[in-house]
Amino acid sequence: MARIGSPLFILREECGKDLMGVLGRLAEIGYDGIEFLGMFGHKPSDIKNKLDSCGLTAIGDHVSFGDFESNTQKVIDDHKELGCGYITIGGPQADGLPGGENYNRTLESLARIGETVNKAEMKLLFHNHADELKRIVNGKSVLENMLDDVCADLLYLEPDLGWMRIGGADPAYYLKKYAKRCPVVHFKDYMPGDADNFVFRPTGYGIMNNAELYELSLCCNPLPEWYIMDHDCAYERDIFADLDISLDYFKNLINVTNKK
Repeated sequence: MARIGSPLFILREECGKDLMGVLGRLAEIGYDGIEFLGMFGHKPSDIKNKLDSCGLTAIGDHVSFGDFESNTQKVIDDHKELGCGYITIGGPQADGLPGGENYNRTLESLARIGETVNKAEMKLLFHNHADELKRIVNGKSVLENMLDDVCADLLYLEPDLGWMRIGGADPAYYLKKYAKRCPVVHFKDYMPGDADNFVFRPTGYGIMNNAELYELSLCCNPLPEWYIMDHDCAYERDIFADLDISLDYFKNLINVTNKK
């Protein structure tokens, strides 16, 4: 059965004031798990106790590539204590990306970190934004280059489907190509504006073909363990209300798909 998680990025200011209160609210809304954005000054053990009391799972956390590279074991130990199954990184500095002079060092670091994460019985994920899709190196996107140049069991993809489309790519292509490497999938929705402008919307309330993408995700092997209802900004709307309607939409999408 699909499990649905909430990101903390959209709630980063609220988490800085009252992380435990935020976790309680998300549990009340009905989320199964939480994808962290750091621990906001709290001990992993204290957060784990709160999660357990709310019936929530620590899905994973976003860690900068530089921090993970220089403090690999500490990062892993902290997240093992938190109960994470995944640790997510974003892109290295520009010179460490495909085509950059330090790209080979990036590949070596990713392989080393991935092996260490695997030994801790977790998985290393790469979360894309639009830039990794816009930039082309050797006929492929930066994202494809990185995934193709690292062993599949050392680096998994956490596809952010909305950022893929904003970056000019077809998210269905990436779900198909990396069908064995997508244990956590971000559903992000938006409405386009002029030029590169856009506004985030709750999942199901923008232009993304979420029904098609969800059905396509069911062809992944293994199936995704987590679906994240991800939008980066609620603007003047209530954030918890946005996350609530995203969850409601996706639960209904699952029910409709399963009963067709």
